[in-house]
Amino acid sequence: MAAEHFHRDEGGVDVADWDEWTAAWRSATHLYAHLAGGGTPQPLFTPVRLNPGETSFCDLTVAYSRFYGMDVSYQQNSGFFFGSPLFVAAGLAANAVGNSVARNRAQAMAAPRWRDHCLARAVVTDRRTLCFTGQQWLAFDHEAVVEFTTDPPRGVCFLNFSGAEPLCLAGFGTPWLSVLLCYFLYGSAGLPRLPYLRSLAAGPV
Repeated sequence: MAAEHFHRDEGGVDVADWDEWTAAWRSATHLYAHLAGGGTPQPLFTPVRLNPGETSFCDLTVAYSRFYGMDVSYQQNSGFFFGSPLFVAAGLAANAVGNSVARNRAQAMAAPRWRDHCLARAVVTDRRTLCFTGQQWLAFDHEAVVEFTTDPPRGVCFLNFSGAEPLCLAGFGTPWLSVLLCYFLYGSAGLPRLPYLRSLAAGPV
């Protein structure tokens, strides 16, 4: 079962976490059944100011991260050595090792990976997903989403965009959030066609 999958992956969770995950999963399956059956999501008031005609349906806390690389510079040492051939050779070798370490460190820092990890407030509307990372609000238009994927049993989902870095949202509420996002991205008719929602279509644990 999905809940068992979560338990194994986490290496054991306490009772409070287990109960929260089970309740979150049950809520996600109920939302899936409701929306796939032709229902509509219930609007939820949020104090966040929205655009005219925009409606919010979700306001929760998630684990947030973005996938991208960085431009990293490093300083290369070109020291001058004077003395015996052995001393000069040893100095040049040490220089080369130091430069290699600095270069490898810079390459590792620049490599694309998931960054900006934090707990964020996520507000989902019929048009956008808004995330407050603790410093600023970031808006992700649903029209800009090229692909959405999710792994409900692991509590994680990914949004890929045409002109922005991929976004990852994770946490107990992510299965429910994934159903809501799929509804706005693909419509109620698209829900049964999405293979990654089959575990939710199976019903509560």
